[in-house]
Amino acid sequence: MEALIDLFWSKYADLRQAVERNDDNATTSLDRELDPLLLAVFSSQSKDPASIQAQFRFALDLLNEEADDRGCVRRNGHLLQMLVERYVVQETGLSANRRPEPESLDHGVIADATADGFLDDALLNRISDRIVVIAPGYRIFYSNETNARRLDLDRDALIGRHFAEFVGLHRFKNDFKPNLDRCFAGESISLTYADQTDGQTVVVRCRMSPCVSGSSQLIGALLVMQETADRRRRPAA
Repeated sequence: MEALIDLFWSKYADLRQAVERNDDNATTSLDRELDPLLLAVFSSQSKDPASIQAQFRFALDLLNEEADDRGCVRRNGHLLQMLVERYVVQETGLSANRRPEPESLDHGVIADATADGFLDDALLNRISDRIVVIAPGYRIFYSNETNARRLDLDRDALIGRHFAEFVGLHRFKNDFKPNLDRCFAGESISLTYADQTDGQTVVVRCRMSPCVSGSSQLIGALLVMQETADRRRRPAA
């Protein structure tokens, strides 16, 4: 896997140089070589943790490298989503007679749904709070349905997008980024702030905790976001 990835980046660097030289023939030739390499990297279903980690690291590096190109971000986001669905998102296989979990947030449910670094998609979608996993590059790695509905977007449209797009650049730089960095370093953190939703002020309590794989490799930060009405506001008489 590492050999394929190294070959891709070597060809990618050659492509960038060809573009800078305005060498159309070399650009076309190298561009044709990159697609099969991408396919080879992402179509390989690895078994060992090191190769799986290499695939995810490659996907995130590619997202960061091409972050200024919206078309590339969409493509790379879909590639990352493919890895998520292959290795991370697990179906629960709940029995038909099992009662659903309560809608209110329960720490035990979150713990069960993220055990061993696997994100239990079906269980996380039963939770009424917004749940997001942010990768170390500050891009969205996973979103449950509640968060997607709150942002009025399909879940696959969120994967690979920079988190600052959804919380605002100022709040990201001043509040989220330093706390996410602490979370990536192993801390669990709680952050509370006010936001506007449909013209109403809501209080958002965001709890961050490290999300790691079964092999103790950092996946990102697991964010659980609870929204409540701002009780400081009083209805007009």
